[in-house]
Amino acid sequence: MAALTTTDPVRTSRGGRPRDPSRDGVIRAAILRLLADVGYGALTMDAVAAQAGVGKATIYRRWRTKEDLVVDTIAELHHIESAAPDTGSLEGDLRQLLHSLVNVVNGPLGAATLSLLSTVPHQPALAAAFRAGPIGVWRAAFDEVWARAEARGEVRSDAGPLAAEATSGLLVQRWLLTGELVNETFADQVLDQVVLPLIRATAAVSV
Repeated sequence: MAALTTTDPVRTSRGGRPRDPSRDGVIRAAILRLLADVGYGALTMDAVAAQAGVGKATIYRRWRTKEDLVVDTIAELHHIESAAPDTGSLEGDLRQLLHSLVNVVNGPLGAATLSLLSTVPHQPALAAAFRAGPIGVWRAAFDEVWARAEARGEVRSDAGPLAAEATSGLLVQRWLLTGELVNETFADQVLDQVVLPLIRATAAVSV
């Protein structure tokens, strides 16, 4: 769940020359880098064009405003590689999911997200883009993993929402609030010491 795709479905151009979809991934990667470096307030269309190595016309064929540019970039993150892992066990799947989340928060999307935190509450379109994009990707992958575990008889369906929050919550808290290192070792500790015991306790209560 960590890498932007470099190609997207061809969309209708707003006029002029047809869009080259091969540039979309390059431009979105440039947007993420600039958001991390300068933040939303200082981001400009000119800077995006320069960072991506394209002409300004290429940018304006895709987006009319800076808000359009950032919202579309965040929303399109649901096109990243987001297939839920299928290791054959809930523990294995959750471990892979958490390791993927570690890669995300330590990568370009994580850095861009940090720069947008103060902006999102004042930009409803950005908030919606996050819900549909990276947050939606995470929840969809978790739901798929949980549904398979339920079919195998490992879990109850009604415990899924709580387990989903517990699985990601401690990693996100450390990343956003404490500034401490978020790595696979910490993710494994969260899974082994918090998430799996919670799931087992919930299953025991239901018996």
